[in-house]
Amino acid sequence: MSDSAFLTRLNDSVTVKVSRALPATPSAFRSWVESWMLDALGTLTGPDLDPFANALDLKGRASVLRRPGVPYGEPGELWGTLWVDPAYRPGRSTKSSGQVWTPKNWDAFLGRLEEVPMKARVSMHRLAGDGFPGPVHWQAYMVREVDAPDFGTLSVRRSSEEFTDPATSEEVQRRWLDFLHRRLAADPEVLFGSLADDGESSTNRTELEAALGLFADETVPELDSVLRGYSWVTVCSDGVTRRLGGAESLKESAAFTRVVPLSGGGVLLQATEDIREYGPERVAAVFDRLRTVLPSGTPVPGYQSHVPRLVFEAP
Repeated sequence: MSDSAFLTRLNDSVTVKVSRALPATPSAFRSWVESWMLDALGTLTGPDLDPFANALDLKGRASVLRRPGVPYGEPGELWGTLWVDPAYRPGRSTKSSGQVWTPKNWDAFLGRLEEVPMKARVSMHRLAGDGFPGPVHWQAYMVREVDAPDFGTLSVRRSSEEFTDPATSEEVQRRWLDFLHRRLAADPEVLFGSLADDGESSTNRTELEAALGLFADETVPELDSVLRGYSWVTVCSDGVTRRLGGAESLKESAAFTRVVPLSGGGVLLQATEDIREYGPERVAAVFDRLRTVLPSGTPVPGYQSHVPRLVFEAP
C-alpha cells in the first residue's frame, strides 16, 4: 500500500446495504429480513454492542422514549431500540412505533415483519456522558419506498471507529466483507449492493443519489440496468453486469482488485484490498469503468467538501 493511496481518515459511519424486489409472501419477507438482522447482530455489532452477548433487557424503561429531554440511562450503558413503520392502509395509522430492547420486544418485532412494514429498524448505542445515545452506534434497517413499495433495501450502519483503529481495522473489514458475501450467497435475487463509508445519514439513499437529487424510488425499479451508486464494494445485477461486458471483462479492468461472479448472474466488485486505500485515484478508476451504467446528471458541487468518494462530473 503506497502512502499516497492510504486514507488516514474515514467518514463517521460505514454502511453495507442490498436492494431487491420483495419476496413473494409475508412469511418469505419475514425470513428475508430476519435472517439479515440475526446475522448482522451476531457478526457486525462487535462485543461492545451485541445485545445477545450482553444479555440486554431494558424492561420497564420504555417511558423515556415518550419523555423528551430525559436521559435514557447511565453514561456508558448499552441502549437498544426497535422501531416499526407499518405499511400504509386506508383509515389506519402509519405512525412509527418504538420499543426498548427486551427479549419479549425482540420477538414481537420479528413477528411484526409478517405485516410487511414500510420500515423496520434495530438501533444499538453506548450512552454518552449526558445519558443520551453517543457517537458509538450500530443500526440495521429494512426500508420500502412509498413510491416503489415492491422493492426493499436492507442495510447495516455502524460508527467507523473500528475501521480506523489500526488494531482492529483489518479484522473488522474482513468480517463485514464476509457478511456481505454470505448474504449474497443466500440471496441470488439481490439487484444492488454496496459497502462503503460514504453513505448518506438517511436510512436509504446512496451518496450518488443524494448528490444527484434522486431518491431511491427513482432508481431501485431500474436496478436491472442502472446502478444506485458506486463505492469501495459495489454489487451489480445481472443486467448491469451484461451492460458492462460481463464478469470476464470486468476482471480485466485495473479499477478492481476483486471481481466475484454471483449465482444470480451479477458480480461483486471490490476496488481495493483495504477500504483505507480507496482514495481519489481509485474512485476515479471505478467511476470511469462504471460510468455507462450510472444515473444521468452531474452531482451538485456543494456535496464535494464532505463526500470525498464521488467524481463530480456527468457519467
